[in-house]
Parts: sequence; structure tokens; C-alpha cells
Amino acid sequence: MSPPTIVDQGTSGADDSPLRDAELKALLARARAQDDQGVVRLIVSYVTLRRVMADVIASIEARDGGAAVARTPLLLRARELSGTLLR
Repeated sequence: MSPPTIVDQGTSGADDSPLRDAELKALLARARAQDDQGVVRLIVSYVTLRRVMADVIASIEARDGGAAVARTPLLLRARELSGTLLR
């Protein structure tokens, strides 16, 4: 089974910065209040993925140094989306 295709990848000019913890908590509370289990699962998965990605980035930095991440645009974007720049 192939993953779904993402049509809009933020090219519409919308803010594509990572969601902050407070925003995620508010979205999660709203989804739970509306009993929207799909959105609850999506938010929980996103938070889990963000934490895992932060650990992966930290591991790469510890093993190869911060320059390895700094010179790789994909890793820089992953670090940004994982929230490690927000702390």
C-alpha cells in the first residue's frame, strides 16, 4: 500500500512554521472535545514523529558534528519541523 500523495506542500503562501506545543495542545483538546478520533490520532502521530526526528537529529549531531546537519538542507528542515529550533 503506497502512502497518500500530498497535494499542497505549503506553496500557497500559508505559514509553514512548525506548530508550537501550546497550539498542538489546543488542537488536541478541541479534537477530543469534538470526539474526532482521526484528528486525535493525527496529532499524537505528529508529536511522536517530531520527538523521534529530534532524537535522530541529535544523534547525527553527536556522531558527525553539528556541521553535518548544517550543510544538509533536508536535515536542517527536519530539525526545524521537529521543534528543536524552538527550544
